Amino acid sequence: GKISVKVNTTGYGGRILKKTIKVYTNDKKTPVSDLIVKGDVKKFATISPNRASLNGEVGKDIRISVKIAPATRDLFDLIEAKADSGENIRIALTASGEGDRKTYILTVENTRTTPGRYQDTIRLITTNSVRKELTIPVYGNIKAPQIVAITPSANVRLRGYAGEPLKASVRITPNDNSHFSILEVKPRDGKNIKCDLQEVRESGKKVYVLTVENLKREKGRYYDTINLKTDSKQMPEIRIGVSGRISDKPNQ
Repeated sequence: GKISVKVNTTGYGGRILKKTIKVYTNDKKTPVSDLIVKGDVKKFATISPNRASLNGEVGKDIRISVKIAPATRDLFDLIEAKADSGENIRIALTASGEGDRKTYILTVENTRTTPGRYQDTIRLITTNSVRKELTIPVYGNIKAPQIVAITPSANVRLRGYAGEPLKASVRITPNDNSHFSILEVKPRDGKNIKCDLQEVRESGKKVYVLTVENLKREKGRYYDTINLKTDSKQMPEIRIGVSGRISDKPNQ
């Protein structure tokens, strides 16, 4: 009898497709056999880039343009662009002519106003009766505004021997467009550490120096978090992680 096989060729445009399909029959001699499907897949369209990645900070203009070009002249027109969700994006589709072939520009703009990640799919409706739509995945990664630089990092590591002085410092520098003050320094636990915050001026800029001192006198490990409360609406709290590892002093 005849066998009808439908093969998904998505992603194989302009390439050679080769797939092996298991065929099950009631023939006792050969109940299972392999059917190999191979052939050239014609390219339907060039999409560049093939996904819309929206990365940036809250409040910034985050957008991307995707170019869609039919593989051959008059292969299709795009008549509509719609998002599955559309909650975090705004889209616009425009057409332009380049030589004897029409191309399209899809503009995708982020509208999310809070930090977070999201995914969506944009469907481009075509006039081609065989392939009625093109899909473009959307990935958003919107971050909180970086209003401060912390060096060397936002994690303080205290490593040393029991009974010996041990401290480390981090520098907290507001960015040029940020004018905030640190109002309070509060460790989550505070049992094993002592904190000291100093405000200094360097080249006319305000800089905070946070010094963390170990208080643990015996061997062991500990973890803590220092919460720095600020008067900034964008970043009302800065968190500094603390990890301590105190070892016994080796015998001389």
